[in-house]
Amino acid sequence: MQTDNSMIDGQSIEGRLNAHREILICLLTSALLRPDSTLELLRSLEEEVLIRDGAEDPGLTPSAGIARAGEKSDEIRQILDTARARADALTRQAQAGR
Repeated sequence: MQTDNSMIDGQSIEGRLNAHREILICLLTSALLRPDSTLELLRSLEEEVLIRDGAEDPGLTPSAGIARAGEKSDEIRQILDTARARADALTRQAQAGR
């Protein structure tokens, strides 16, 4: 994934938007079915990342669809990592305030 946001190409943008769409769909579905299903939601998103990682043959040149799926998985992974880090920080902050 490129770090310079001014240089993101259309394929990267599409992959990232697909990741955000997938996360929003998972969040809303989870909220509609069972408000207390946070762990299932996280597992579902982690499975989305695992399914995409290594799904293609490493000897083949990736097609546009596979590349977009890779971008989507990367974005979901980054979002999950950031959410976990924020949750950990908030937990530490709350415990320090006690």
